[in-house]
Amino acid sequence: MKIFISGFIAALLTAGAAQAQLAADSDAPIDITGDAAEFQDSLAIWTGNVRVVQEESILAADRIEADVSEDGEFSTITATGAVRYTNGKEAITGRRLVFDNEARTITITENVIVTQGKQVMSAGAVTYWIDTGMVKFAPAAGRRIRGIFYPEGDEQT
Repeated sequence: MKIFISGFIAALLTAGAAQAQLAADSDAPIDITGDAAEFQDSLAIWTGNVRVVQEESILAADRIEADVSEDGEFSTITATGAVRYTNGKEAITGRRLVFDNEARTITITENVIVTQGKQVMSAGAVTYWIDTGMVKFAPAAGRRIRGIFYPEGDEQT
Protein backbone atom coordinates (compact mmCIF):
# COMPACT_ATOMS: atom_id res chain seq x y z
CA MET A 1 0.00 0.00 0.00
CA LYS A 2 3.01 2.27 -0.16
CA ILE A 3 1.68 3.71 -3.42
CA PHE A 4 -1.06 5.52 -1.50
CA ILE A 5 0.85 6.70 1.49
CA SER A 6 4.37 7.31 0.24
CA GLY A 7 3.75 10.72 -1.30
CA PHE A 8 1.50 11.76 1.53
CA ILE A 9 3.63 10.69 4.44
CA ALA A 10 7.04 11.48 2.99
CA ALA A 11 5.82 14.98 2.37
CA LEU A 12 3.86 15.40 5.55
CA LEU A 13 6.20 15.83 8.48
CA THR A 14 9.84 15.06 7.88
CA ALA A 15 11.37 16.22 11.13
CA GLY A 16 14.36 18.45 10.91
CA ALA A 17 16.12 20.75 13.32
CA ALA A 18 13.50 23.05 14.81
CA GLN A 19 11.01 22.45 12.03
CA ALA A 20 8.74 20.03 10.27
CA GLN A 21 8.12 20.00 6.54
CA LEU A 22 4.68 19.76 5.03
CA ALA A 23 5.96 19.50 1.45
CA ALA A 24 8.77 17.07 0.64
CA ASP A 25 12.24 18.58 0.29
CA SER A 26 10.88 22.10 0.42
CA ASP A 27 12.48 25.24 1.76
CA ALA A 28 9.25 27.16 1.19
CA PRO A 29 7.77 28.90 4.22
CA ILE A 30 5.11 27.15 6.28
CA ASP A 31 1.99 29.30 6.70
CA ILE A 32 -0.15 28.42 9.76
CA THR A 33 -3.51 30.06 10.38
CA GLY A 34 -6.17 29.42 12.99
CA ASP A 35 -8.84 31.20 14.98
CA ALA A 36 -6.55 31.26 18.05
CA ALA A 37 -2.97 30.40 19.00
CA GLU A 38 -1.34 29.85 22.38
CA PHE A 39 2.35 29.41 23.19
CA GLN A 40 3.83 28.41 26.53
CA ASP A 41 7.23 26.93 27.24
CA SER A 42 7.66 24.04 24.80
CA LEU A 43 4.02 23.81 23.67
CA ALA A 44 2.38 25.58 20.73
CA ILE A 45 -1.37 25.19 20.17
CA TRP A 46 -3.45 26.43 17.25
CA THR A 47 -7.24 26.03 17.44
CA GLY A 48 -10.27 26.66 15.27
CA ASN A 49 -10.11 25.97 11.55
CA VAL A 50 -6.35 25.42 11.64
CA ARG A 51 -4.72 25.34 8.22
CA VAL A 52 -1.03 24.64 7.59
CA VAL A 53 0.15 25.33 4.03
CA GLN A 54 3.51 24.76 2.36
CA GLU A 55 3.49 24.99 -1.42
CA GLU A 56 0.70 22.63 -2.64
CA SER A 57 0.55 20.68 0.64
CA ILE A 58 -2.22 21.48 3.10
CA LEU A 59 -2.92 20.07 6.57
CA ALA A 60 -6.24 21.14 8.06
CA ALA A 61 -7.59 20.27 11.52
CA ASP A 62 -9.70 21.67 14.32
CA ARG A 63 -6.64 21.75 16.59
CA ILE A 64 -2.88 21.28 16.21
CA GLU A 65 -0.47 20.94 19.14
CA ALA A 66 3.30 20.89 18.75
CA ASP A 67 5.71 19.88 21.52
CA VAL A 68 9.25 21.16 21.06
CA SER A 69 12.14 19.41 22.78
CA GLU A 70 14.93 21.25 24.62
CA ASP A 71 17.19 20.96 21.57
CA GLY A 72 14.63 22.74 19.40
CA GLU A 73 13.20 19.77 17.48
CA PHE A 74 9.55 18.87 17.30
CA SER A 75 9.08 15.87 19.57
CA THR A 76 5.39 15.37 18.77
CA ILE A 77 2.79 17.06 16.62
CA THR A 78 -0.86 16.17 17.16
CA ALA A 79 -3.70 17.24 14.88
CA THR A 80 -7.26 16.50 16.03
CA GLY A 81 -10.84 17.00 14.93
CA ALA A 82 -11.62 16.90 11.25
CA VAL A 83 -8.06 16.15 10.05
CA ARG A 84 -7.35 16.36 6.32
CA TYR A 85 -4.05 16.32 4.46
CA THR A 86 -3.60 16.80 0.75
CA ASN A 87 -0.58 17.37 -1.45
CA GLY A 88 -2.43 17.87 -4.73
CA LYS A 89 -2.15 14.17 -5.65
CA GLU A 90 -3.15 12.19 -2.56
CA ALA A 91 -5.51 13.03 0.26
CA ILE A 92 -6.08 11.47 3.66
CA THR A 93 -8.72 12.12 6.26
CA GLY A 94 -9.14 10.96 9.83
CA ARG A 95 -9.90 12.33 13.28
CA ARG A 96 -6.39 12.31 14.77
CA LEU A 97 -2.84 12.52 13.41
CA VAL A 98 0.24 12.06 15.62
CA PHE A 99 3.83 12.61 14.51
CA ASP A 100 6.30 11.07 16.98
CA ASN A 101 9.88 12.10 16.28
CA GLU A 102 11.43 9.61 18.75
CA ALA A 103 9.59 6.63 17.27
CA ARG A 104 9.91 8.21 13.80
CA THR A 105 6.27 7.46 13.03
CA ILE A 106 3.16 9.20 11.80
CA THR A 107 -0.12 7.63 12.86
CA ILE A 108 -3.54 8.65 11.57
CA THR A 109 -6.57 7.18 13.35
CA GLU A 110 -10.34 7.11 13.50
CA ASN A 111 -12.17 6.56 10.22
CA VAL A 112 -9.11 6.90 8.01
CA ILE A 113 -9.71 7.28 4.28
CA VAL A 114 -6.79 7.51 1.84
CA THR A 115 -7.43 8.52 -1.77
CA GLN A 116 -5.15 8.72 -4.78
CA GLY A 117 -7.14 9.56 -7.90
CA LYS A 118 -9.92 6.96 -8.04
CA GLN A 119 -8.08 4.54 -5.72
CA VAL A 120 -9.51 4.53 -2.18
CA MET A 121 -8.50 2.70 0.98
CA SER A 122 -10.13 2.83 4.40
CA ALA A 123 -8.96 1.67 7.82
CA GLY A 124 -9.23 2.37 11.50
CA ALA A 125 -5.59 3.49 11.63
CA VAL A 126 -2.57 3.94 9.39
CA THR A 127 0.99 4.05 10.75
CA TYR A 128 3.98 5.08 8.66
CA TRP A 129 7.59 4.54 9.74
CA ILE A 130 9.51 7.49 8.33
CA ASP A 131 12.95 5.89 8.20
CA THR A 132 11.96 2.56 6.67
CA GLY A 133 8.95 3.53 4.56
CA MET A 134 6.89 0.73 6.09
CA VAL A 135 3.13 1.37 6.17
CA LYS A 136 0.68 -0.55 8.31
CA PHE A 137 -3.10 -0.38 7.94
CA ALA A 138 -5.07 -1.58 10.97
CA PRO A 139 -8.83 -2.12 11.09
CA ALA A 140 -11.21 -0.39 13.46
CA ALA A 141 -12.69 -2.68 16.13
CA GLY A 142 -15.03 -5.18 14.52
CA ARG A 143 -14.29 -3.95 11.00
CA ARG A 144 -11.97 -4.84 8.15
CA ILE A 145 -9.60 -2.86 5.96
CA ARG A 146 -11.03 -2.05 2.54
CA GLY A 147 -9.40 -0.98 -0.71
CA ILE A 148 -10.89 -0.15 -4.09
CA PHE A 149 -8.33 -0.24 -6.89
CA TYR A 150 -8.78 0.42 -10.59
CA PRO A 151 -6.46 -1.22 -13.12
CA GLU A 152 -4.43 1.18 -15.20
CA GLY A 153 -6.44 2.35 -18.22
CA ASP A 154 -9.80 1.51 -16.57
CA GLU A 155 -12.23 4.26 -17.60
CA GLN A 156 -14.91 3.40 -15.03
CA THR A 157 -15.69 6.01 -12.37
